[in-house]
Amino acid sequence: MKVTVAANGSRGDVQPLLALARELRRRDHDVVVGVPVNLLPLARSCGVDAREFAPDTADLLASPVVARDLRSRDPRTRSRAIREVAEFGAATMDDRLLEMADGADVVVTGPLGQERGATVAEHHGARFTPVHFCPIRPNRAMRVPLGPLQAIPPGRLTGAMWWAVDRFYWRSSARGADDALRGRLGMRPADGPLGGRLAAAGLPEIQAYEPGLVGELADEWGDLRPLVGFVDLVDDTPEARVGATEIDDWIDDGDPPVYVGFGSMPLRDPVASYGHLLDAIAPHGRRVLLCAGPNGPAARDAVAAAGPAVEVRVTDAVDHRRVLPRCVVAIHHGGAGTTAACLRAGTPMIIASFSADQPLWGRIVAERGLGATLPVRALGDAPRLRAALATALTDTCTNSARSFAAEMIDVRDSVGRAADITDGTAGSRL
Repeated sequence: MKVTVAANGSRGDVQPLLALARELRRRDHDVVVGVPVNLLPLARSCGVDAREFAPDTADLLASPVVARDLRSRDPRTRSRAIREVAEFGAATMDDRLLEMADGADVVVTGPLGQERGATVAEHHGARFTPVHFCPIRPNRAMRVPLGPLQAIPPGRLTGAMWWAVDRFYWRSSARGADDALRGRLGMRPADGPLGGRLAAAGLPEIQAYEPGLVGELADEWGDLRPLVGFVDLVDDTPEARVGATEIDDWIDDGDPPVYVGFGSMPLRDPVASYGHLLDAIAPHGRRVLLCAGPNGPAARDAVAAAGPAVEVRVTDAVDHRRVLPRCVVAIHHGGAGTTAACLRAGTPMIIASFSADQPLWGRIVAERGLGATLPVRALGDAPRLRAALATALTDTCTNSARSFAAEMIDVRDSVGRAADITDGTAGSRL
């Protein structure tokens, strides 16, 4: 079987699809993976046939579209931002996906650009399998993660709101670009949102997150949207082992530290943000492992300004699986990948959310007693930040996080189930 995987977005969006691609390759399938140019080294370190598919996502993450518009409470502004994110480099990606998917039996994508991924699959006569990292389809079990709609409790009204949001996104963000691509390929326009079309065709959409976090959603969606657990690489890549010994030695040379890391998300004022965090942590006498990523110089400036009040080790990247189980608390942005890594490690967390699915995971983590949450813009609110840290450091929160970790689906089973679904319905079509 030939499988084309189109992985777009940040590392948290791409890494689960690399894990799936590796498992499919292990099963002797012919697999080609398209990734953003900045993630080619990661993809190739996984031993898959990786090709440049999308532009550097760091440019997009640093743009006002992500830093400002995607966080807006105005649904029109957010919708426009979602469209710009989905269409970032779209023309080039369409051409490359059409080439990569020629002769494919299955086309797999994440949430970004999935409508056009489905169109390319249909054009080539291939089956389409999307992989979702959070709930995005209409349902009655989950609150709608948008502004005041979050106040509506699960139930029939929530289902109606999800349906309305789904239609709004289709009409305002997805349909235009999809219609243009379908017209270019001589295809008729699609007749509605992708989720409904896939459900009508009996095609499953893989939900790559933990069913234990989302209540009754698994029962509501059943086999059409199977919740397989968080999907991730099951072993280290060579890239993940760079600098590992030095970080391991530092962690082992003292009490468990507080982990701070915001992935590839750029902070508006990183020196101030890190300063607020160090000020809040200092009274607890905890060391800090600060994974700065693109904010490295600012992190070092913040540490210098903080002085000797707190011991800090600054690094550019870490292997979450090895590091997080040895941390007392993790403070992060709430991306699905980092959230999953904390949950598997049994480490309480504070999610300082930026946008997209991050506030959703923050609310879920807080509601289940696995940590606390606040928007990243509230890091300067000292009482609120101190309260979140105090919650995450309690024995109750620690015990809850460890108990939940013990009940999670093993990552090997998650990857295997996702591969089984991709394998098992290769003959189905839109």
